Amino acid sequence: MAPPVWLSLDDALNHLRSAAPRPTATMLCNTEAALGRVVSIDIVAPCNVPPLAVSAMDGFAICLDNLTSEIALPVTQTILAGQDISTIQLGKGEAARIMTGAGIPSGADAVVMQENTTYDEDTVTVNQIPVHGENIRPQGNDICRDDIIITRGTRLQARHLMLLASVGQTTCEVYSPLKIGLLATGDEIKAPGTTLNPGQIFNANSIGIAGLLAPLGVQVTDLGICPDDADALQRCLQEAAEKFDLIISSGGVSVGDADHVKPVLDKLGQVDFWKVAIKPGKPFAFGTLGKSLFCGLPGNPVSAYVTTEQLVIPLIASMQGLASSPTPVIGLAALTTDIKRQPGRQEFMRATLCVQPDGQWQVTPLAKQSSGVMTSVTKANAYIVVPAHTKHLATGERVQVLPFTR
Repeated sequence: MAPPVWLSLDDALNHLRSAAPRPTATMLCNTEAALGRVVSIDIVAPCNVPPLAVSAMDGFAICLDNLTSEIALPVTQTILAGQDISTIQLGKGEAARIMTGAGIPSGADAVVMQENTTYDEDTVTVNQIPVHGENIRPQGNDICRDDIIITRGTRLQARHLMLLASVGQTTCEVYSPLKIGLLATGDEIKAPGTTLNPGQIFNANSIGIAGLLAPLGVQVTDLGICPDDADALQRCLQEAAEKFDLIISSGGVSVGDADHVKPVLDKLGQVDFWKVAIKPGKPFAFGTLGKSLFCGLPGNPVSAYVTTEQLVIPLIASMQGLASSPTPVIGLAALTTDIKRQPGRQEFMRATLCVQPDGQWQVTPLAKQSSGVMTSVTKANAYIVVPAHTKHLATGERVQVLPFTR
């Protein structure tokens, strides 16, 4: 059944996610090259972290038996981080100078921090007696061998790569990267660096969309600019459908005389044309071309940017096998000015978000909200997310805000 004329953002997302094929192809990836990739199996720790009990700070390893604060203990040795302690035995009534991260020797059951001692070169007096196990990080305190440390369907971020390195992993199994083709359409669109004739504009959409997709661990190919010619567009899309998992076009999805995307797609595949009830945005195409999925974005740069964020990136996440759909982190901020608008579409108003001295968030919409004004994105650091039914928001009212993360 075809979707209704107008789709809410949530309904559009549900449609996209249900249509996304789940990945099957996997590959072994070097850890340092795995940023943005999605893990295809649970990753199990091959070792304990720390590998043995270690000191949590600089101080003195001691045995608590019969220890009192009046006794000066002989300091028998100094233990450094990374030192082999397998042959070290600490006797009762002895102390060992120990550094942060150094292994706890046999016979020691606490570490007293340096600040709680009186110390000279040969002896130390404990001024504040620690409890058993104090300032000791036990073996496996962070990770135990055979723990699942990263679950299947996780997108690897820098913190995950640090975790993998901490257990000595040099490779990990991930889903093979999606191949994505980007296509701009329109006689008026020219590549940056060329000379513009009257009425022409530079192609901003392809480089902006590629930038949004860069952190996702996908392979993006710029297919260039296709003129407003049905035959040329058909040839381009037929070729792309054999090579890519997803084709993203911008422009030509409206109903003008030169908007050839719809009739061409009707010939080549199964594509729905939606009006998604978001602003900026609205015209959006989605469907299949051969083995590829297809997304057709509006031509205006802000509309293309927002629809990529709100529709295309969640689709890609599903195609990559992400375990759960990314949920935007939305907060509340006090509005600095009235907003009056036509209801009907959920709006992503570009705005500046700041924190007041009292710790409260405050948000100001930018004056220019046109979908053709890209500076409304570069000057903003957040969206005000206005519900579709809302006509008026008053100064001081707490509104939903979505801080930029890219």
